[in-house]
Amino acid sequence: MRTSGYIFISSLLLLLTAMPLMAQSSKGTAEEESSFAFKGVSVGVDTYGYINTLFDDYVSSEVAVQANFGNRFFPVVEIGYGSTDTTDDMTGIYYKSGAPYFRIGMNYNFLYKKKGKLSGYKLYGLARYGWTKAEYDVKSPLITDPIWGGTTELDLTGIEASCSWFELGVGVQVKVWKIFHMGWSIRYKSRLKEGEGENSQVWYIPGYGENKSSGFGGTCSLIIDIPFGKNQ
Repeated sequence: MRTSGYIFISSLLLLLTAMPLMAQSSKGTAEEESSFAFKGVSVGVDTYGYINTLFDDYVSSEVAVQANFGNRFFPVVEIGYGSTDTTDDMTGIYYKSGAPYFRIGMNYNFLYKKKGKLSGYKLYGLARYGWTKAEYDVKSPLITDPIWGGTTELDLTGIEASCSWFELGVGVQVKVWKIFHMGWSIRYKSRLKEGEGENSQVWYIPGYGENKSSGFGGTCSLIIDIPFGKNQ
């Protein structure tokens, strides 16, 4: 239910934001970019990692740096830190983890042909490759063996595990004022490699979320452009 609620809210935001952009796009004059010249870089800070605590038992913060080539191609590097410190209400299992994570990829702006006011807006597709190496602690209350009887407990500290994944999605970026922007994205995530620790399995993957084969996530970012040359 938490993930479904996030997807619904994010989809609605994207739809409401993209509709006026697409409407304006149909009225404008399409002009090809003369080149894929470097136009500058932008730096964005994701705020959804904190809002996500309303839906899940973990938090993250990240910074994205992307280059602008012809307002069309945007190579991106995303660096963040994710952590969790929680106890499951039903099982009583305690889990703690925290680690940096990295993503690299590309944004493709479908509105790259537009000039004038629309040049500050973007409707894009995205692809990412993500990786992290995390340490985690996991502890459980006494567990009774249903077959042989007796009790045991899990008490593991500093277990290391590395994980990788890819992301595909869509996003919107709108101009707020001059070089200041806001952006939203929805991303489908799929795990490539799952790190497994000694006698346990990773529950939370920083930058990815709960350890499932696939899932959805997203961003809500505050962005500032650092223009280079003309017509940023």
